[in-house]
Amino acid sequence: MRAPSPAPLLEARTLTVRFGGLEAVGGLDMAIARDAIHGLIGPNGAGKTTVLNVLTGFIRPTQGQLVFDGEEIGGLGVNRLARRGLARTFQNIRLFGAMTVLESVLVGAHQRFSANALSLVFSSRSAREAERAMIARAYELLDFVGLGAEVADRIATTLSYGHQRRVEIARALIASPKLLLLDEPLAGMNAVEKAEIADLVRHVRAQGIAVLLIEHDMQVVRSLCDHLTVLEYGRKLADGPPEEVLADPAVQAAYLGRAR
Repeated sequence: MRAPSPAPLLEARTLTVRFGGLEAVGGLDMAIARDAIHGLIGPNGAGKTTVLNVLTGFIRPTQGQLVFDGEEIGGLGVNRLARRGLARTFQNIRLFGAMTVLESVLVGAHQRFSANALSLVFSSRSAREAERAMIARAYELLDFVGLGAEVADRIATTLSYGHQRRVEIARALIASPKLLLLDEPLAGMNAVEKAEIADLVRHVRAQGIAVLLIEHDMQVVRSLCDHLTVLEYGRKLADGPPEEVLADPAVQAAYLGRAR
């Protein structure tokens, strides 16, 4: 007898988001496996970023159910979801102009704690040890994302665009997420930079972290993702393995603009 499939890490059930009379996401069912790089694709305005905003607490769902690691999470706020293991980057890079690279990464660590818990940690006798451990982890992550300690004291916004993306990924990873959500991390990059970030995403998955990826480059999507969900006008158009989904004439017509 075949063993039952493990439960998804994250499952959206009839997820719906409305802004006034506009339905941005309608009745979405989506399941993300625990070891997956899961692509969320579709034309501009299809609702992809709205889905990420709901999953990470920036927008409350109008209706539907969200289950993450066996717990209902619909309607929870940003910090509570971060503490449960969801972390993200943004379509437009969000780094604080006056912060160094090291400080920018450490910002992500603070999302793991409530304000009261953080106060207790840093007012206790182990405060210096905790701080040292956090800083050491930040340096490890700078190496992991391919930047290294030599950039730690530089102002983060003075780095190249591609390196700022890596800082964002390190900032998300320091919170020790179970699921990393990436909103167009390859946008604006050349072919070499795209290949490097795609390899970094694979390394993230190798650490046991699932990835939900929004991306428009179909070559990258095809080679990187294990599973795809396609949105059109806020509704699911297709779902399945990349080769199967990208061969679907409806997907080609809606997303690629032509049937092959």
